[in-house]
Amino acid sequence: MQFRFLSEAVLSPDAAKVCYIVKQADAEENSYHSALWMTDLADRTNRLMAECGGVRTAVWLDAETILFASDRDVQGKEDTKETKFYSISVKGGEAEGYMTVPGKADKIFSLGEGRWLVAETADDTPAKRQTEDSREMAVEGKDYHIFDELPFRFNGKGVVNKKRPALYIFREGETKMERITPEYFETISWDVSPDHRHVAFCGPCYDSIRPTEWGILIYDLVNGTIRELSGVGKHNTDHVCFTGNHELFYAGMTRERMGKNPRFYRYDLEKDIVTELPFHDMMIGNSVGSDAKMGAGKAMGWQQEDGLLYMIRTSWGDSSLAALDREGAITVITREPGAVCGFDIRYPQEGGRPVCVITAMRGQHLAELYQVDLESGVETRLTFFNDEYLKSHTVQEPQSFRYMGKNGYEMEAYVICPADYEPGKKYPAVFEIHGGPKGVLGTAFFHEFQCLASMGCFVFYGNPRGSDGRGEKYADITEVFGTDDFNDLMELFDEVLSRYPDIDETRVGICGGSYGGFMCNWMVGHTDRFAAAVSQRSISNYLTKCLYTDIGYYANWLQMGAYPWEDFDKIWSMSPLKEAPSAKTPLLLLQSDEDYRCWQGDAIQMFSAVKRAGADTRLVLFHGENHELSRSGKPQNRMKRMEELMGWFEKYLHIIKEE
Repeated sequence: MQFRFLSEAVLSPDAAKVCYIVKQADAEENSYHSALWMTDLADRTNRLMAECGGVRTAVWLDAETILFASDRDVQGKEDTKETKFYSISVKGGEAEGYMTVPGKADKIFSLGEGRWLVAETADDTPAKRQTEDSREMAVEGKDYHIFDELPFRFNGKGVVNKKRPALYIFREGETKMERITPEYFETISWDVSPDHRHVAFCGPCYDSIRPTEWGILIYDLVNGTIRELSGVGKHNTDHVCFTGNHELFYAGMTRERMGKNPRFYRYDLEKDIVTELPFHDMMIGNSVGSDAKMGAGKAMGWQQEDGLLYMIRTSWGDSSLAALDREGAITVITREPGAVCGFDIRYPQEGGRPVCVITAMRGQHLAELYQVDLESGVETRLTFFNDEYLKSHTVQEPQSFRYMGKNGYEMEAYVICPADYEPGKKYPAVFEIHGGPKGVLGTAFFHEFQCLASMGCFVFYGNPRGSDGRGEKYADITEVFGTDDFNDLMELFDEVLSRYPDIDETRVGICGGSYGGFMCNWMVGHTDRFAAAVSQRSISNYLTKCLYTDIGYYANWLQMGAYPWEDFDKIWSMSPLKEAPSAKTPLLLLQSDEDYRCWQGDAIQMFSAVKRAGADTRLVLFHGENHELSRSGKPQNRMKRMEELMGWFEKYLHIIKEE
């Protein structure tokens, strides 16, 4: 309830100030309150700019004015079909109404002269037929849904059948917008050329089954024409970015196996020539897991003045800001351990060195705002929103060590000691397993881990094969789920026990979510070495998961290497449910009923099988929550989830609570 979640940092046109969004749990409303803040980089003062009605989608109108969306005037009208934007001066004063955009705008971009590019979701569902007796008929969307494509629902979004993220042109003062993306086109990534002449966008266009490969389209803002770039190969294309008025950067990835990393390309629009840049075997973005961050910010962007493409990359257990030059050489800029969540870079209008700000998790701090010297990488902290929380709570710094694994890779483990740790005394422990599987864990603050340490447990974790940050070969565990990764984790378990003899081997629990939930379910059927397990938003049966989850119809085929009707035995052999009847470990399953990424059916199947096997089993199903329960669920549900998790380990790891 005390956490402040900082994100969406944007520098002013003169690079003298930065605005950003700060969210905090609202106990009374059981939701999150968001506010607009600004930092003056000259004197490093932080100022609250606006908070009434919630704030989102902040951009700069000019060096002295911030534009933001808010629901301040639509309270009680949540079904409204418009987005109201307000302007506020950095010199102070009240926010004033600026414009009203039709629909629910997710992002806006100024094209100049009162024109805006607006990103929002379009509903391409065929028009419903009206009859004279329509009052007595069931209402689509309320009483029933019609599904005729895959996916028809998506985690965190609900029903997405025939609904597509689209781009529009909006002119101030008008009541309608002009859609520029085609019908049934799902906009994945987009960018505007520096001269505001063209919009590039990529994504699939479909009305039945969503494909996994697509190209790039260019919309001419002057004459209203649209064309597909003929030189783009068929990839899972993303991160489209203009690096000049007539040049594009994009990332393209093939999908024949899981764990793949994208190749980078430069496209000359005038000559219609594609140049493939050197392969860096990395994803773009932050893969570092944490349950104490909300929102992000820019993950990639180009600076015209120095010709560099900046991006966030993950390596081992950390993410950093890096720069890619036109020839494809990459330079890592920030080197502090932790996670860079978002960034922005601008040149002052009068010239000079570029100014860079990042939102980052450093040490055991939640995300705060930092200014970065792009030459030295030195970071200067600008905000201190979470210092009061950290001063009033015991927070343990993770320790780490590396060892040579039996798999031939150098491996890394992280260990958090219990609060008030006394060497020579025996303690219980919890082995945490991250999701993904192409995610990572590192030194970034993780609330769940700190709660367990404060309860008197060692907490340890690592990044087995399948994880990000080590290249696509390391991340590829196609067709070997539950073998290579399981062996890596059990070896990590033994390494930690050998180096931390104060861990009581008879009182070690396991815990994880999503892929980590899969592995917890797998472990209870394949080993009796753990005293308790907490499996969150989990996977138990790949035979069914691939057919009823939002991405299962293609992602699980990548993981398993087959569909159920192609190789039943192979998929069943990688499903934890197969060995669930052998489970003796007490198992707690935490699940959300609107989690479409790992559907509740898997948790129910695992619960039923383990319960029938005689092991103590408990299923807690949270209503109205999705796959993000532990990260952005309703505050009261997040606290109840933590209470259940800690209570289970308290019971089965025999932890005595201090009065």
